[in-house]
Amino acid sequence: MNVSGKFYLLRRPKLVYCIAAFIVFMGGAYIYAFFRNISNMVMFRFFPEPSFLATLYTPLQTDSIWSCMFVYNLPYGLWCFSGLLLVRGIWLHNEKWRVIYGGIFIAVVMLYVILKIPGIIPGTFDVLDLIFMGFFAFLESIIFNIFIRRNLL
Repeated sequence: MNVSGKFYLLRRPKLVYCIAAFIVFMGGAYIYAFFRNISNMVMFRFFPEPSFLATLYTPLQTDSIWSCMFVYNLPYGLWCFSGLLLVRGIWLHNEKWRVIYGGIFIAVVMLYVILKIPGIIPGTFDVLDLIFMGFFAFLESIIFNIFIRRNLL
């Protein structure tokens, strides 16, 4: 394989962003579906519960803060990261629309968490969800500025 073929995906950053967004989203979905007790998930108030999820459930002891963060907060951070990767991938070469849609995405995600406080959105408010989302948003901007922006200039 020649050098240009070896770095084919680096020349296709939109494709890489979209693939990465899908992989990160599926990672968050995997944690959410397989490590959390599905009997009290809000999602299954609206959609029928798949019967196979009960057999795939792997209970984790959430007796430490790290395991609780892994099970309850990490999926939200990964989903935020995934959405930002997708927004960046779609509007990679159009900074104006990327900023607009990225801002709208962050606002909707943050509102989803904040509206749990008054009970408008069902669920439990957790400030660590906001921290994880903010961390992964910051991580996405660092990845872009270090690895991608240099190649686009």
